[in-house]
Amino acid sequence: MGTITAPPARPWSEKNYWLMFYQVHGLTVTGGSTGLLDGRGGTWWGDKCKRHALVVMNCADVELSQFSSKNSPQMHIAVCQSSKVHLTQLTITAPWDSPNTDGVHVDRSQDVRVTRSTIGTGDDCVSIGPGSRFVTVDGIVCGPGHGVSVGSLGRKGATESVEYIDVKNVQFINTANGARIKTWQGGKGYAKSISFTDIKFTNVDHPVVINQFYVDRHDVPNMGAVALSNITYTNLKGTSRYKTAVEFDCSESGSCTNIHVNSVAITAAYGGETVARCQNAQGDTSGYVYPKIPCLR
Repeated sequence: MGTITAPPARPWSEKNYWLMFYQVHGLTVTGGSTGLLDGRGGTWWGDKCKRHALVVMNCADVELSQFSSKNSPQMHIAVCQSSKVHLTQLTITAPWDSPNTDGVHVDRSQDVRVTRSTIGTGDDCVSIGPGSRFVTVDGIVCGPGHGVSVGSLGRKGATESVEYIDVKNVQFINTANGARIKTWQGGKGYAKSISFTDIKFTNVDHPVVINQFYVDRHDVPNMGAVALSNITYTNLKGTSRYKTAVEFDCSESGSCTNIHVNSVAITAAYGGETVARCQNAQGDTSGYVYPKIPCLR
């Protein structure tokens, strides 16, 4: 595969992507040991309008493997309106302060797997967006970055759904977040059947997060929330940079239900105790759980 380097910013500024696979069925792309996509993101990060490096759009039966992507202007790889897509053995890198450089973003797609990869960027290592179903993230080393995020969902009151998401065997190292679910105030729809299993945190700012108040001043305030249900956390361990290791911030509308936490041990990276902050979440714990989560049974 060799190295593919993006052109200067201006010649492709009229498009929102650099490379795209569109309406392709049965595609395999592998880079071997030398495959590299260089997005030259440093020429873009100061601009308001940025471009994704590689987009897989309206495709099926696609495998991308064994190549690197560095310094994308915005998202490195976006999988949109596609099915049966496998991304494996990838190395994705960008500086910790590079804006919106998600490693892999999944949007309105199903049967997507992201496996055996190392991702360190300035945004989410993997983000799972609206309309996505049956997504597996397995065997990822994430850091730096904003963790693995389900959402954001329900912006500007939109009705959206995400379901059957399985995140497992992930190491978060020096990330801003770890296992995160985020929804906007005023959103509608649901996110359900989401599991985080066998997760290790090393000096993570916010290891476990549910945030139903992902809102800025331009959004629709105080009008319900995307319903979250059947969220399971099993065998999570490691260290938190800050005292608060678990944050469940749920709406008063009763839209955070069936939260199950089993076997969690998150201690402070530099000594001292950790705590959990919890409001309006309903569910239960089993096994050894530290820090104790006060609003779960």
